Amino acid sequence: MKARVVIGANFGDEGKGLVTDYLCSKGAGVVVRFNGGANAGHTVVTPEGERHVFRHFGSGTFLGVPTFLSQFFICNPILFFEERTHLIELGFHPDVYAHPDCLITTFGDMLINQIRETDRADKRHGSCGVGIHETIVRSEKLPHLKITLGDLWNAGNQLESQLSEICDKYAMFRAKTKFDVSAIPHFIEACNHFADYVKPLGIGQCKDPVFEGAQGLLLDQSNKEFFPHVTHSNTGMKNVEVLCQQAGITEKEIYYVSRTYLTRHGAGTLPGEDETLSYEDDTNHRTQFQGAIRFAPLDNPDAMLDRIHKDGNKSGKYSLVFTHCDQLQPPVGAALYSTGKTRNDVTNKFPKLVTV
Repeated sequence: MKARVVIGANFGDEGKGLVTDYLCSKGAGVVVRFNGGANAGHTVVTPEGERHVFRHFGSGTFLGVPTFLSQFFICNPILFFEERTHLIELGFHPDVYAHPDCLITTFGDMLINQIRETDRADKRHGSCGVGIHETIVRSEKLPHLKITLGDLWNAGNQLESQLSEICDKYAMFRAKTKFDVSAIPHFIEACNHFADYVKPLGIGQCKDPVFEGAQGLLLDQSNKEFFPHVTHSNTGMKNVEVLCQQAGITEKEIYYVSRTYLTRHGAGTLPGEDETLSYEDDTNHRTQFQGAIRFAPLDNPDAMLDRIHKDGNKSGKYSLVFTHCDQLQPPVGAALYSTGKTRNDVTNKFPKLVTV
């Protein structure tokens, strides 16, 4: 069995949703989310005008391909159902499977995340405010407050007391405030619905998988150069290699994805940032915590190739995929594209940067 893997080569999501969708159109059994959580934002727009920004669900959903949330994925029941509602409005009823070790983000994690990021003022880390880092910190530092999908499947008898402590002592410790406990029953209800909707599965049962990553190599948690403006996640091949070993997968096609320019949404260094550059992007709007998306020329391809080579790809083989080629001057046409303002084209315009 062969796995296909989609990874961002730079900071952001950079068209990974479109590439995942394209690979699924060639045949896929399941899309595997192998890192991050609801902080992803993978836009797919069909020729018919159907548009969705995928966060929990795999970007092959429009093609009827189910999603598997691996043990490295962080689930957010609140945001999951917001996203599912939009997909249902578009006429899609996606199947989602998951590993029992997936961590669960609570409303308390989101609030703590947002308060701490706001308090940092001009020293913000670049968080999007959905509680990814706070979920991991709580789970690692205080195991008795760790909540997994397996806990929800096993009725979550301790959930109410865990949430009460998160809203009280833990919130005071992390954010110097306490939260209204009236939200607890609503969150427990969301958790129960989430546990009913998502079905258990193991990576070994995932046939013909497409592994869909979130964020890019420059935001990997091990990137000391840009710390603390990184994500609390392994954005490259590290988690994929673990999952492939567990599933007995030895053959992989790896696709590193980049726009034809650099972007960064959130605080932190953007090498070569050019405030005169501006591209239409109807996904990455200005937000309360990340501000406006920023741009820079892609003028150091050797650095991008170097980090790809160091990513832990044991075979050394990969394809480098460029998106947003129609935003070049002059525009470049390509065989793979999406419609809408957030345009995604793929081309071999830059043979120096394409390695197979």
